[in-house]
Order: sequence, then structure tokens, then C-alpha cells
Amino acid sequence: MAPKSAKLNLQEGEEKRLFQKISDKPHQFSHYRRLARLLCRRKRPEEAVLILKMALNRLPGEKAGERKELNKHLARVYEDSGDFNRATRLYRKLIREYPEDFVSYERLERIYRKAGREKEMIKILGGVDKENRQRKRALKLLIRLEKDLNELKAARRYLKKFIDEFGPDFSRLKDLGRLYEKSGYLKQALRFYKRASRLKPDDPNIILIIGVCQKKAGLLSKARKTFGRILRLKPGFYGAHIQLAEMDIKEGKLKEAESHLKKLDARWPGNSRVKINRAHILLKRSEPAEALKLAREGLRDTPFYYTDEMSLGHQVLSGGHGRLGNDEDRRYHEIMSRRIKGSSDFFRTTAELIDELIAGGDLELGLKVTEGLLEKFPGNSLASLKKAEIYRMQGREEEALSLAERASRESNPRYLRDKIGGLNLMSEIYEGKGLKDKARRSRQLAEELAAK
Repeated sequence: MAPKSAKLNLQEGEEKRLFQKISDKPHQFSHYRRLARLLCRRKRPEEAVLILKMALNRLPGEKAGERKELNKHLARVYEDSGDFNRATRLYRKLIREYPEDFVSYERLERIYRKAGREKEMIKILGGVDKENRQRKRALKLLIRLEKDLNELKAARRYLKKFIDEFGPDFSRLKDLGRLYEKSGYLKQALRFYKRASRLKPDDPNIILIIGVCQKKAGLLSKARKTFGRILRLKPGFYGAHIQLAEMDIKEGKLKEAESHLKKLDARWPGNSRVKINRAHILLKRSEPAEALKLAREGLRDTPFYYTDEMSLGHQVLSGGHGRLGNDEDRRYHEIMSRRIKGSSDFFRTTAELIDELIAGGDLELGLKVTEGLLEKFPGNSLASLKKAEIYRMQGREEEALSLAERASRESNPRYLRDKIGGLNLMSEIYEGKGLKDKARRSRQLAEELAAK
């Protein structure tokens, strides 16, 4: 945003015609907004701000609705031009003055989310009382924010309030069950899943969710019956076949498992989870080299958010390397399989594991886990920074510096901490090399960013 001393520099044509209309009819506020929008389109937000402030100064006191719209327009100009401090202050003022206009909440949440300040937004949304007609939307946003922060207990609390105040429906009951399941409360999860299923008794997806939860809870006979029920309702259903195949493999029923996998191959050739399960069968049949090859393919193709599938892939790879005596690879895949199983956030879980390994001095395994993370998230600033830290501890300073520089180029404000971390690590490496000027510049930039 330009400094306060910015002046209007209107061009001939539409800009001056609109300004003439403002001069002729200073209380026709649509002209101000049209000129402000034109100036924003032409990348001159500082002049748009002057026009909108001019309108606000001329606005009669009784026109509260017009004042609200002009202030919303002004806040959006601040936001779009990157002046987030002024935008934040104005949106918060609008929320205080017009608590039932949800647009300001949504715009403020967007700014706070990008800046990693979700907790501040949660506090504001928590102040939306039951009498406010926007209560429903506020609760929905609260639930989403708490889930994004992995604050599952808080998310459950708000979702229960939502159900109490606005009634149960299929999606709300299923979501509440999922939140209990993610926290490990399987009995409570099953209760809400079954309530949801009663609203859609022939929906195979909710029946599958119940079966998987039963399997997690050790209710294997019930889980088999549940998966079998799905196949009676919808023959060929992927989720039921793959779950039964995995149960059969675990119990040593390899022919039965292969029968399920063949049915899946017919409809989904090359599926990553099918590959991993076929690799598991090969491992059970004492063919570790073939199992490793197929499991690598499957794991490579598995999206990172399918953490249980990835866990199984690492489990098979751990077993294959163990059979072949590759202890270092066995350790890596074993710890990955254990740590990501049931995780709701692959990246966070893996990053925490790296920190633990570095703190424990197991740098080689930490490096291997970091490289695995970068395979799924190429160029990620935090993963690059962690790899740089390990390289530095190993005395590989040039490689560490290159990775720290990569982290320092992070442009997303949500990951500002990674950018600052990269600059600080660069400063330390430069200092060790005796490059005082470079060290000072990196440190100064890090301090300036941290002060914002």
C-alpha cells in the first residue's frame, strides 16, 4: 500500500468522467465505488483508498448501510493490495459494528488462515451468540478451523453444539463419528456412524466406514459381516473387497485374498493399494525381492493423505528388507509404518519424527526420513530446512547452505517461520565460514521478517 501522501493522478477518459460525476453529485456514492473499482483494476489501490475515504467523509450520518458497504469495499482494497494490517483492523471493526454480516468474518478468516493466526479467528467466532442469525455459519467455520489445527476435542465440542442447535443429519453424525475415530474413541465413533447409517441404510460408504471402525476395534467377525453386507448391496464395491483381501492376507488365506484382488484388477488396473497387497502376498510366499519391487511401485503411487495405505506399504518394505538383511532400510520402513498408521496428518507426523531423530542423534535415519518426506513434497521449505540442519550437523556445509537458501525463498506467508529459519541457518553457516557481511545481511532480514 502506498504511503498516506499518495495523491490522485486521474487519467483522461473514464477516470476523469467518473470524478466529474462525483463533483456534480457528491452524495451519489455509487460513483465513488465505480471509480475505486476502476483504479484497483488498473493497479492503483492507493488512489482507490483516497476515493473511498473521500466518500466516507462526505457520507451523512444517517446512512449506516452505505457506510458499511463503503468500509467493506475499503477493507477489500487493503486486503487485495497486501495491506493486511489495515484490512484486519477494518474487518474487526465491521464485525463489532455489524455482527450479523458474515462477509467480514469470511474475509478476516482468510487473512488469518494465510498468516497462521487461526486461534485469533476462533476467538472471534466463539463470540457469535445463539441469537445471531449467522450462528450456523460461525459454528461451521469454527469446526473447520479446529479440524485444520488438529484440535479434535474442540472440533467435537463445536460439532455437538451444532447438532444440538440445528439438529442431526447424515453428514453431521458421520463427521462426529470421524472425529471420535481419529481420537481413538472407537466405541463412540461406531455409535455416531450407526446413527448416520440409519438415515441412509443402503449407503455403502457409511457401511464401509462402520466396517473399518469395527476392524480397528478388533471386532473382526462383525467387520467381515459388514463388508459382506456391502457386497450384497453393491457387488464389486472396491472398499469391501480390499478390506476383506487385507483381512485374508493377515490370516494367511492367500488364495481368498487373491480372489478379491483379481476382481479389483478387472475394474481398477494398476491400483496402488492392490499392488501393495500383492506385494504382501509375495512376502508371505517368501519372495522378498519381488515383493520389494511391487511394494515400491505401490507406495510411490499412493497419495500422502492415505496414511494407512502408506503404512501398509512401509510395513511390506520393512519385511522385505528384513528378509534380505538390509537392516538400515528395514529400520526406516519399520519406523515409518508405525508412526504414520492412523495419522490424520502425514506431513506433521513425519516432521515430528524427524525432530525426534535429530534430537536423539540418529542423523542417518533422520536424513532418510527427510528424503522420504521430500519425495512426497518436492521442494517443501520445512523439509528442506530440516535436511539442511542434518547436513550441517554432518559437516556437509555447502549442501546445507544450498537447502537453507531454498527454504529462505519461501513466498507463502503461512510458512514465514520456515523462511526465517532458512535465513538464520544461512547466517550461522556464513558466520562459520568467516563471511561476516553475508551473515549479517541474512540475520538482519530474518529479524525484520520476525518483527512484522
